[in-house]
Amino acid sequence: MKRVHTTEEAAAMPAAAKQRCAGTSIIEVMIALVVFATFAVGTCKLLISQRKVLDMARDHYVAANLAKSRMELARTFEFEQLPELAEEKILLDESGIPNVHGNYRRTTKITNLSSNLYEMAIIVDIKNRRTLEFAPAEQTINTYVSKHL
Repeated sequence: MKRVHTTEEAAAMPAAAKQRCAGTSIIEVMIALVVFATFAVGTCKLLISQRKVLDMARDHYVAANLAKSRMELARTFEFEQLPELAEEKILLDESGIPNVHGNYRRTTKITNLSSNLYEMAIIVDIKNRRTLEFAPAEQTINTYVSKHL
């Protein structure tokens, strides 16, 4: 425990003793700054990586919803009209509206398996935020559609 000196005791102290009791040295301040900077850099890296994970999760969520909305649209078509839904690499924005600068690319494949059965595959690719290129087959939904007899 540090002893507090009275004014008379401080006046009687030699100069070297006064300097030791004077306060914080520059080395102590530098050590404290290094410790603080280490924690600050670690926190920034954590926040940046968390942001990347959240963006990726949001992109996959949007892609899944774009595929589901296409599937719901198919339910409004007559069985004979389903092949009209086929499309190849249509660029979309987050709302599903065609946009040449879209971050999503949707492909709808309709395969005729028999006279009363179609296979429908909806593939949504997501544009990589860093490379700005599409990664293949990020979200895929497959289903079979049959004609009611």
